[in-house]
Amino acid sequence: MSLLPNQPNQPNDGPGFAPARSFFGHRNLNGFPAWPSSRVAVLLLCACLAEPAAQPVDGDAVIARLAKRSLLLDVHGRGERALAVGERGHILLTTDSGHNWRQVPAPTRRMLTGVFLVDDQTAWAVGHQSVILKSDDGGETWAKANAENDPETGYLDVLFQDARTGFIVGSYGKFLSTSDGGNNWTEAKQDDDPHFSHIIATPDGGLWLTGEFGTVRRSGDRAKRWEPLATPYEGTFFGALPLAKGGAVVFGLRGNIFRSGDGGEWLKIESPTKALLHGGLALADGRLVLTAAPGQLLVSADDGRTFRWAAIVADETATATSLWQAADGGVLLTSDKGVHRLELVGLKTEAGK
Repeated sequence: MSLLPNQPNQPNDGPGFAPARSFFGHRNLNGFPAWPSSRVAVLLLCACLAEPAAQPVDGDAVIARLAKRSLLLDVHGRGERALAVGERGHILLTTDSGHNWRQVPAPTRRMLTGVFLVDDQTAWAVGHQSVILKSDDGGETWAKANAENDPETGYLDVLFQDARTGFIVGSYGKFLSTSDGGNNWTEAKQDDDPHFSHIIATPDGGLWLTGEFGTVRRSGDRAKRWEPLATPYEGTFFGALPLAKGGAVVFGLRGNIFRSGDGGEWLKIESPTKALLHGGLALADGRLVLTAAPGQLLVSADDGRTFRWAAIVADETATATSLWQAADGGVLLTSDKGVHRLELVGLKTEAGK
């Protein structure tokens, strides 16, 4: 069992007061202040960080004609196959790189916030009220595989490094790991309780973990030990994009972007937006893409040193939540208005607005 250390941005006696905690109030949606695109941003924060309402009775997701246009929060795939998940237990499947999608049955109506396709057959999805789902046929059918039954726990992300080694992160410092393909899960105990929003693997097998209170942590030994990295920001980070030489670009609330070449000194990157940056992706051509305001993405062609606007041509009113690149190069994008496919030829940057 690994011990996650205190985040260096917090005082020794606990998390204490930070802009992120005051912004979220008591971790519910009452009294959110307004900022650009506030309604959509509140919706995304509700889905990902709010304390889930206790609903002990669950049931199968309803197969809905408009599921492809509902709020979807995560997308992941392998080759031409990809899965997208979101509100009301909706799970969408494509087998042709996102040209066509269909909803598949799911044994939950709870909000699903993370999905991961391990290989052609095995897939995992997680969400509110500690729901964990597993598929053994590439996402065609699903079964519950809960590690616990806690209506106040929201799982926010899931990652597998191989068929046996996986991780689930979520609200109030939840960090679960498995070394036997999900048959058993172990919870890592810790001294603080930030929401963990995102976990991502590096090409060499390392891990980056981001979350509330400026939380950025790095592991080089499959989460046996974590190195807390001090950043100049005390708000919430929603993700990290690892860089080739051991550093990363991290991003989060109010358009905040920070870059470190080695995980040491962090440089604040000039951002053309104050919008919530919810998801990111490193493209095969080396460019970095971040989700941004309605109809907009941020794109970097210089390893995260600068970012410029790019349009979501498929729907200029959609606020993107997650990105994944298919085998043919197309970018699959989930949003508050469903799932879209973007062609790389259309992902052209323009001057910041």
